[in-house]
Amino acid sequence: FQQRILVHNKCSQNLLYMKVCKGYANLNRGFWFIINGTKPSSNSSIHHLQKGTYSYSLLHARTNTSQLASRCVCISTTYTSMELTAHTLLLPLVLAALLHTTTATVDDATRGLNGGLSLRMVPSPGWNSTIHVDDDGFLHLKEPVGHDTTALRPHVRFLPGKYNVVTTVGTGHGRRTYTLAMEMTSSLTWMQCAPIQHPFQQVPPPFHPRTSPSFRHLAPTNRLCSPPGHNVCRFHVTPIHTGGVHASGVLGDETLSFTGSTPAVFPTVIIGCAHSSTGFDSHRVLAGVLGLGKTYPSLVPVLLQRHGLHRFSYCLFVPRSANRHGFLRFGNDIPVDTRRMKSTRILYPEDSSYFVNLNGISIAETRLGGNLAEVFRRRQLADGKWHSGTVIDVGTSRSVMIEAAYSVLEQTLAEHGRRLLPVRRTSSGLCFRATHSHFSQLPTVTLHFEQDLVLTPNKLFVVREQDICLAVSPSQDITIIGAMQQVGTRFVYDLAASRVYFAPENCNDDTGEHD
Repeated sequence: FQQRILVHNKCSQNLLYMKVCKGYANLNRGFWFIINGTKPSSNSSIHHLQKGTYSYSLLHARTNTSQLASRCVCISTTYTSMELTAHTLLLPLVLAALLHTTTATVDDATRGLNGGLSLRMVPSPGWNSTIHVDDDGFLHLKEPVGHDTTALRPHVRFLPGKYNVVTTVGTGHGRRTYTLAMEMTSSLTWMQCAPIQHPFQQVPPPFHPRTSPSFRHLAPTNRLCSPPGHNVCRFHVTPIHTGGVHASGVLGDETLSFTGSTPAVFPTVIIGCAHSSTGFDSHRVLAGVLGLGKTYPSLVPVLLQRHGLHRFSYCLFVPRSANRHGFLRFGNDIPVDTRRMKSTRILYPEDSSYFVNLNGISIAETRLGGNLAEVFRRRQLADGKWHSGTVIDVGTSRSVMIEAAYSVLEQTLAEHGRRLLPVRRTSSGLCFRATHSHFSQLPTVTLHFEQDLVLTPNKLFVVREQDICLAVSPSQDITIIGAMQQVGTRFVYDLAASRVYFAPENCNDDTGEHD
């Protein structure tokens, strides 16, 4: 079997797990490369290469255990001929397996995307076990998430409605498949890595970078290192609002593989290896976070820079069975025409989060007073910290609202509800004692962006036993439009146009089935 290889300046790995490092080429898979008809010298299993184009074939050999240099150059492969020789006839099954298990190199994946890519989006295990949707269209909690013995009802501290993407991390013996929570307020993809202090439960066990030959630590002088000045490149993730997730560890680049409309492999993606974290709810499965913020090193600008895919989209669905998945779509795989959708401008291009202008709120078509546009406006305080603003985030289970605006919202809903049914206030917020006959009388809420986003009652309230409670919480820091309020709406983020588009859709129509 013969191919041609082109040696470039970046680090990669090709279909047959060959690496070219500092001009060296080897295989480490029980084969030798025959480069331009020449095999390595008897005392070495590597070739010394200059940049250029080479033809190679494979020869069975003892497993090569020589160390690879840490700085690599990239290989792109171009098929030129398929030739059976005495050497390749020795190992046809092994070669077939190698070619089958890896579908594309990064350079090949770029051409194979054909302008679009769709990744499988799966709900967290909490669906159908602690939360489900009845025929009335409302979310029902089957069991309390937590208890407050001084309150009339359990806390609804959070909803287990996370949406996640499955990715394979690493190569060689370190290659593992993990489920990562989608997160749009951070641009860093991070996961637990061994060793870790106080690990949270996940499946499979934490990633071990030493077992993956493609993992490489970032230089401690890299601008992404935080704090700088250490002998390794460290990171520390801080939440955008109080009570969020903290994670810290070291930065490296690694190969990420995805199965979707076009199986693709992306090498040298920067990830955080977390050795310590707090506040992350793994549902006993999740391994970490897939950062989808709009700044580098998020997967979003990576796909923009490497493949020209400047748009991504999702439509959050209600999972009615465990084997259904949705799609995180990029580029031409997005199945809608944004010219028929409402939109609003994405602000602050230098910030990871997707900030938008929220100018006001209406309840049952009556606009709330209190100069809410000024309340929602993002501004910098005297100490240099930023305060308020509104972001859209699929990684936040339910919406939070800046406290001054939340008070107006809650008070108006309570006054509206008194005409229908008794009101209960608990430590978890506003609740009504309700029956199914009352559900149709609950008001809609309209969020006034540049164009309006209407939230029907089933996106605002969650049912727990005989109570129906507002699924919005007050925040001292910021307003976040969370996942529950996005269900049943198609969102398209266009980085080139700096706009987010949205329109109602039956998101269950854009799902698939897996084993």
